[in-house]
Amino acid sequence: MPTTLDALHRAVVASPEDRTVRLAYADALDEAGDAAAVARAEFIRAQIAAEAVPAADATHPTRLRARALFEAHWLEWWRPVAAAAGLPAPHVPSRRLRDRIARRVLSAVQENPRPANWPYTHSADDTTIHFPDFGASVRFRGGFPEEVRFDDTVAPGNELEWYHHLGDAMPLVRLAFAHMITPAQWERIDGPHLANLRELTFDNLLPDTTMLLAGSQHLAALQRLAANPLATTLEGGNADTVRFLVQVPVWTELRSLRLTGRLGPPAFRDLAERCTLERLEELDVRIGTPGGPGPDIASLQALNEVIRLAVQAFTHLGTEPIPWAAFGPALEALAAAPWVRNLRRLSITSGSLTGLLGVLSNRLYGSTERGADLIPDAAVLALANAVDTPALERLTLPGPLLSPSVREDLTTRLGPRVVFA
Repeated sequence: MPTTLDALHRAVVASPEDRTVRLAYADALDEAGDAAAVARAEFIRAQIAAEAVPAADATHPTRLRARALFEAHWLEWWRPVAAAAGLPAPHVPSRRLRDRIARRVLSAVQENPRPANWPYTHSADDTTIHFPDFGASVRFRGGFPEEVRFDDTVAPGNELEWYHHLGDAMPLVRLAFAHMITPAQWERIDGPHLANLRELTFDNLLPDTTMLLAGSQHLAALQRLAANPLATTLEGGNADTVRFLVQVPVWTELRSLRLTGRLGPPAFRDLAERCTLERLEELDVRIGTPGGPGPDIASLQALNEVIRLAVQAFTHLGTEPIPWAAFGPALEALAAAPWVRNLRRLSITSGSLTGLLGVLSNRLYGSTERGADLIPDAAVLALANAVDTPALERLTLPGPLLSPSVREDLTTRLGPRVVFA
């Protein structure tokens, strides 16, 4: 028969970011009276209280208490989640004499006998449970396991597709992928268990996968998206990936968009002209040479495009680099976009690459150190005029790419709301 705790747990799962429901769950745990329930209630309250503490304060008493409670109880808190998701129960070595002798014999012939709690380990500092055999980790925040990160979706354990049960087992708020996800892999991952997902992160994102993402009805509740849009063609850069992310996607309620890879002028302009995300409040982009696939690329065709990029860059070592002025029209297009006036935070930066990638970047898009052109004053001022609304909290711009007069003008007009990175 369902209990009050069962009903409250379902409410936590259905409203994954509602801290009030979680605190009500903690109150119900206190009423249960046993020591384990009281410890879990204290952990929930401590983690929620710690969310108001500055991130740099790692030794705040509430954080230290939450870590201590997690260290003592993580296994009992994780065991029911693992069972609900169809994951293996933590390994408990038998204490019988016969079994202890058998383990000693096996340890002499096996390189890695199963340790206690296999396949799980934990780190109390970040309240995370790791299960590398499944290529994943789960982090507790706000007193509950709510963040899943995949480092390897082709790990043998993932044949169980346990992640399809996560939406029932825990309040799934954040999902992150550390490597490239192919369209076929995303089709395995997608499903109703993502219906309440609020935050999605891709360290590397391919155009074909992006098409499936933007059309998935299971991502309609998404509010925060971070992605590194990979460049897989020399001609198009990463414009296709960016276009799929912002042009009539299913996540119409998206509030925050972070594009962690560099955008070239075509992709930046597509972002400005094609974006239909009218609820967007935070935008974070980097400009420069679009990044290619990493070393785990599975497609030889994409790898060939990276080689073509390198060959073209070194073929033109004696010519002038493409100037930063090429981004001027994109900034003007962004200034003309109606949705940009709703932004509370806008960040446009340009990172500095080193080594081979740095050489490619300098040859294709220039560098301030080599005296390349600056972004045109008119384009920067047009953008500043567009975002200078009562809603604006912070405007971050690439200071080295702006003229001194523009920096002075913006500092006078916007005061502490403008930052030059």
